[in-house]
Amino acid sequence: MTNKNLKFLYSALALLVLAASGVKAQNFELNGMNAADIKAAQADKGIFDFIKPGKPETPQAPKDWTIMVFMNAHNNLSDSQLLGMVGKWAEKDIKEMKEVGSTDRINIVVEHGAKGKGSRRLLLTGKGGLLSSGEKVYGEYPNADMGDYKRVVEFAKWAKTTFPARKTMLVLWNHGLGWIDPKMTQAPSGTGTATKGILFDDETKNYVRTAQLGEMMRQIGYVDILMQNACLQQMAEVLYEMKDYVGLFVGSEETMLAQGFDYTKLLTFINANPAFTNEQLSDWLMNWYKEFYAAGMNVGPVNMPLDKQGATLSTVRPAALGELPAYLNGLANAAIRNGETEAAKAAVGGVIRFTSLDPANDKKKLIAAYADLYDFARILGLNAKSDETKLAAEALMGFIKTRLVLRSVGLNADTENGYNYTTVGGIAISTTMKIKAVPAQLANLYETKYSELALSRDSQWNEFLDWTDEVWRK
Repeated sequence: MTNKNLKFLYSALALLVLAASGVKAQNFELNGMNAADIKAAQADKGIFDFIKPGKPETPQAPKDWTIMVFMNAHNNLSDSQLLGMVGKWAEKDIKEMKEVGSTDRINIVVEHGAKGKGSRRLLLTGKGGLLSSGEKVYGEYPNADMGDYKRVVEFAKWAKTTFPARKTMLVLWNHGLGWIDPKMTQAPSGTGTATKGILFDDETKNYVRTAQLGEMMRQIGYVDILMQNACLQQMAEVLYEMKDYVGLFVGSEETMLAQGFDYTKLLTFINANPAFTNEQLSDWLMNWYKEFYAAGMNVGPVNMPLDKQGATLSTVRPAALGELPAYLNGLANAAIRNGETEAAKAAVGGVIRFTSLDPANDKKKLIAAYADLYDFARILGLNAKSDETKLAAEALMGFIKTRLVLRSVGLNADTENGYNYTTVGGIAISTTMKIKAVPAQLANLYETKYSELALSRDSQWNEFLDWTDEVWRK
């Protein structure tokens, strides 16, 4: 492969920025002042919005839920464009949250890092009129490093203490690149795969590494729901790091639209029925995702159909992740022991893969390492010659369907590669890439070695990948 073809190491990991246009500032007069005068004097804030206590004036009684949103827009999510219209995705989502706002049942707390503006810590009080901006500011941090896992810890612990609740949800809002911890370069996250990871901060060149996710959650303590509003994060390797500190994982195996979740609808659901079960929330999320893609997206006067865009969403039970290594080992050992080389080749060549490291140029997904685990086991078992391997594949598939993944939805297809996303199982894993000769430069992408991940330590999947690499490239 030529150096020209290797530009994926520095090219963008495509994020499909499809969303509604921004809202223009309102022009109005107030006591002889124009809008610019009011803005300059900060008089556009509500009269109560200047109160910035370190904690509520009086201790709060616990509510049903505290929803903590760590929103890192120190990158192109602050101002990326579509059709010439600015997509202020963080502002859009905060506006959606304010449509519901904190109620007697839920608290909505946000750490909002905006491009070039540090971060602000907010309690969203709800949609307000002239005297209220719909938020109360609890802190302003001009030098905030939104890529430091310790900042997430500090925010979440503060939110739990300041706004007590019987249950908590933590939303990690940013770009995502699955388990890969890339070595940093000077390019920002919007311009190069090699510079993008979960909670990437373009300004500090920092981000949260996969192993740091586990330490982050250990320090935060248990949360009932962890939602990753980011691409490619619903992976076995990623979730396994955090499994001991979460009650339910929500995320996508594939890339997600910058549009993200519909927070108005989600918070309305939570507020209306705060005693919902994980099953009820999962059903609601899957139905919403299907309806969203079926309706297409309105961008100004234009409706953009989404029926050609592959998409996934799932909920995963963290408690079951502890059992995953045994099932992975069962399949790996059976395949190696029985010499299932042809079955392995069939699985590597045919498994449903997700967005490539170079989506613009790698249409055949030759360098797409992330694949659907259920589909991989299905193909391997279907082509296996031994009953032992077939049974191990069936056992892993059954575990995914009945124990590990609570709900899953796959939408549309990748016609270029013949992938039917409706058959995905809901959790991804790293597999041997389809490319026959992996360029040596690719190793320079990784800061963390795959063998250093917790799932690699607790299972033999890393050794299995070494075997499938050799089988595939002979």
